[in-house]
Amino acid sequence: MAPASALLLAIAVSLLAWRAGALGRSGALAAAGIGLLVLTTTGWPGGLVLMAFFLPSSAVSRLWPGRAPAIDAKGDRRDAWQVLANGGFPALALTLGGPGALLAFAAGLTAAAADTWATAVGAHSASPPRHIFRGEVVPAGTSGGMTPLGTGGALVGAALVAVSALPLVGWRGAVGALLIGMGGMLLDSALGASVQGRFHCDRCGLSSERRMHRCGQATRSVGGIPWLSNDGVNALASLAATAAGWAAS
Repeated sequence: MAPASALLLAIAVSLLAWRAGALGRSGALAAAGIGLLVLTTTGWPGGLVLMAFFLPSSAVSRLWPGRAPAIDAKGDRRDAWQVLANGGFPALALTLGGPGALLAFAAGLTAAAADTWATAVGAHSASPPRHIFRGEVVPAGTSGGMTPLGTGGALVGAALVAVSALPLVGWRGAVGALLIGMGGMLLDSALGASVQGRFHCDRCGLSSERRMHRCGQATRSVGGIPWLSNDGVNALASLAATAAGWAAS
């Protein structure tokens, strides 16, 4: 796609997402940049994969809201860090080019979709989430907590992106992207349960993923690597899935 057309389309979609409340201002800028990279390198086929990730993932979170998580996490409006954590490495793979770029792009976005759908659909689970390693019940929204419903949702979200990538990678590539994407979702949960920073608000007696609780009280570190946020975990899982897609091509 011509750069001028790609730029206009990327800006238009990002503005619509911002007006709809799916993206914050910084998130809209980051999304426009990623959209420009994808459209100029792959044209409409790559744009379709990007939309298959972004539109259904945003819709399932906003149009079908589940129970509010017990953990103090970010809101629904995605900021630049969240956008880059999910789409930055797949877009970078396209700019690097080479025979593995297309499958790397598809696998990275498939993993991002799987993780997003797992969280959104899992919020409707009648049974509480269980820790991926210990198997014990954890509060809703806890990083590393999983439910069968959420895992099923992850499979649906990953399949949508994998199928949309058929024009780019073919059937074998789409199946590979699906498998890698589910593996990326599991890796995301494993990292969230082990190394992601965990905090506690002594004023409210609640767990948090932030250094500052929503009540305004500074939180206390209780585990993991304090500087490694959920966005960082998402970025690591996306990087791993993108690299796996590159290696599998």
